[in-house]
Amino acid sequence: MLVGAVAGPERQRLGPQTSGDAALADRVRAAAGGHDGYRSLAVAEITPTTVTTAGLGPADGGAPFEIGSVTKTFTAAVFADAVTRGEVRPDEPLERALPELAGTPAGAVTLAALAQHRSGLPPLGATAAARAPAASAANLNPYSSTTTAQLLDDARAAPVDPQQPPTYSNLGVALLGTALVRAAGAEDYPALIADRITGPLGMTSTTFARTGAQVPDTAVPGHRDNGRPAPRWVGEGYLPAGSSTFSTVDDLARWAQAQLTGVAPGTGALTPTAQDAPGTAIGWIWVTGAATGADGARHPYVWHNGATAGFSSMLALDRDGGRAVVVLGDTTAGVEPVARTLLFGTPPAGGGADLLAWVPVAIAALFSLLALRRAVREGALLPIADGLLTAVFGLVLLWNRGPGPRSGAGCGGWRSPRPRRRWWSPCCGAAGSRSARPHASVRPGRGSGSRRCWSRWRCGRAESGVRPCGSGARLPGRGEPGQYGVEHGRHVRRGQHVHRAGARLGGHGRPRAGPNPVSTARAVGVGTSDPGATHSSSAVASCRATASRP
Repeated sequence: MLVGAVAGPERQRLGPQTSGDAALADRVRAAAGGHDGYRSLAVAEITPTTVTTAGLGPADGGAPFEIGSVTKTFTAAVFADAVTRGEVRPDEPLERALPELAGTPAGAVTLAALAQHRSGLPPLGATAAARAPAASAANLNPYSSTTTAQLLDDARAAPVDPQQPPTYSNLGVALLGTALVRAAGAEDYPALIADRITGPLGMTSTTFARTGAQVPDTAVPGHRDNGRPAPRWVGEGYLPAGSSTFSTVDDLARWAQAQLTGVAPGTGALTPTAQDAPGTAIGWIWVTGAATGADGARHPYVWHNGATAGFSSMLALDRDGGRAVVVLGDTTAGVEPVARTLLFGTPPAGGGADLLAWVPVAIAALFSLLALRRAVREGALLPIADGLLTAVFGLVLLWNRGPGPRSGAGCGGWRSPRPRRRWWSPCCGAAGSRSARPHASVRPGRGSGSRRCWSRWRCGRAESGVRPCGSGARLPGRGEPGQYGVEHGRHVRRGQHVHRAGARLGGHGRPRAGPNPVSTARAVGVGTSDPGATHSSSAVASCRATASRP
């Protein structure tokens, strides 16, 4: 037990290395000072005419990071641009572009509803949702088996609930992107983005990985919040939602600057099209909220975050002030607080592991002590061996789930900076292993910090496995980003405040997101299933892809 506590989980600390602009690096370090859980950060401050970048920590600040649900901003832009080109209409049904869905509930959903996370679709398709629990428990990629063909098969069988409040759906955004590819006559999603966004803007380091062979050789490695290496997320079906996008801080700075100057295609996606909670609205995927500045005033801004199994990202635009910030991290600790501090001087909130994060440590300690007791009391070899195996299991659990101080992880989606009550619920409800249900009440708008979904143990066996923030979703605070996720399979019902666990993709994210914005459920994120981001006070609780942000 002691060995596991000392040598197992690695405490994440922002490394002392610095590159780029020294003054910006000092400000980033100060902004991140109240938050443990960071390892490396790549940051850019942008105006219409200048870009200033800095890197902190051991990772190469100019190398590609997984960006999770920040990818959704590409899908949003292509959608708005396709409307301008006359290729699609916001009010047309999905089946018009995807005739394979004709006659199905999903086929009748409009493209606008998909872009506003108001489609009534679940957070993930059946294939990704079914893989989420095992992927989370085994530290694997939940999206690898979902091809575009499988995504359409899942959509044909997907239920649509017309009464469902805005719910962050990686499935919905993935279908929207697939429909836009068909409407444009493009070969695939990467080809469409290259033709309309990354090519014209010179974003040469932004790529998509359908397979492991397509992961950039120079890509930064990601880390879970206990320091263990995170799995790479690759796959085809959820590319438009952010399951496996790699980009650099320089490329995303170009993207943010193009939003400020109006050079980017589809900037109409930034304009709110639906109201969520007071002070929070959603456009085509982009979320508009407000943050409290150093002057105590509320400042409006447009944003999207992301989270994957080992990364967190945030892109925030102060359109009134003509400024933007991009923050990329190589752990699941949410980077939204850093972005707000840089943009508005928002005082950084303190970080640290919450009490619930120590539950696995207590379980590991209990198993180890029980094993020691049996070894002392029993003289026979078999009981001693059994006890030692139990102790080893406890240490393995501690290694996998042990907490390190962190500011919070996301699901590909949204994170909230204020303390909040947390949910403890299985993250595999969508997979069918157990019905997800709330175990405590939660008040949207009063959230911050980090939280985790833990495996539930009964009769000596785990009934559901969940990975930290890669599959957990954060509820956004009022007008501020929370996590969404893929980022993953959860949503908050307005009024009832029911948090359902499923999968995440990093991201609108903590979406802990992908990696993660609908009727902002005060939530990431291609979410833990991630793509890794979360939206909306009603909808956006995305899980960093619940091992299920992108």
